[in-house]
Amino acid sequence: MRVVVLCAEPEAALRDDESAASVLQDLGCDVVTARFDAGDLNEEALLARPATLCVIDAGDEIERGQRCLRKLQGFAPLAELPVLLITTVPRLPALDFSAGMADFCLRPVVPAELYARLRQLDWKSATFGSDEVIKVDDLVIDIAGYEAHLRGRRLDFTHQEFELLRFLAQNRGKVFTREQLLQKVWGYRYYGGSRTVDIHVRRVRAKLGMVAGGLIETVRNVGYKMRGSEPATDAEDAIEDDESDAED
Repeated sequence: MRVVVLCAEPEAALRDDESAASVLQDLGCDVVTARFDAGDLNEEALLARPATLCVIDAGDEIERGQRCLRKLQGFAPLAELPVLLITTVPRLPALDFSAGMADFCLRPVVPAELYARLRQLDWKSATFGSDEVIKVDDLVIDIAGYEAHLRGRRLDFTHQEFELLRFLAQNRGKVFTREQLLQKVWGYRYYGGSRTVDIHVRRVRAKLGMVAGGLIETVRNVGYKMRGSEPATDAEDAIEDDESDAED
């Protein structure tokens, strides 16, 4: 687990034996440390070896820590990472949950708690796929068990809805026309019209909810794809022609 630790207090705190950076290093994490303003972060190095998570060790300087959190939204290597903010009990009333942190932890840092919270954030943000399980953000698709869960809640999909979701997840980041989806998901050329794909996509999105429903993206004048940059698990042909009807 590669973690970037930003310290909102004086730089010396980065070397404190009880700091988040020291605790995470003792736990075996690959730790990159920097001062609050992130000015000494090597953007090129972080892009070459991306971090998994970001920790802002704010301590009593929670306002500075939260300004740092907002500033990170414009820093490409860390902008999309889950952020855990560390503060103290007396400064809890100043904690602004709208700042965008994924979680928080209190000083003095308890190593086991800090590591457990980071592992949880890492799991929530992870995307992976195998022959039996696919995980995209908070969505877990159990192919072997023919079930899908969102944040631990089981979703009720019909056979064809599940097959559509599974196929898009296994080929995330890749766009498919309606005709291609009919052939590859339904398994035959559906003579009832390709708009049946739109209906099923709409139903799947509705069951995924407002946030997770955005995982399935509409590519205007082409078709649909599952958001993500992971390579497809099986080699599919590239899109040949635009066979779609007008979009919704």
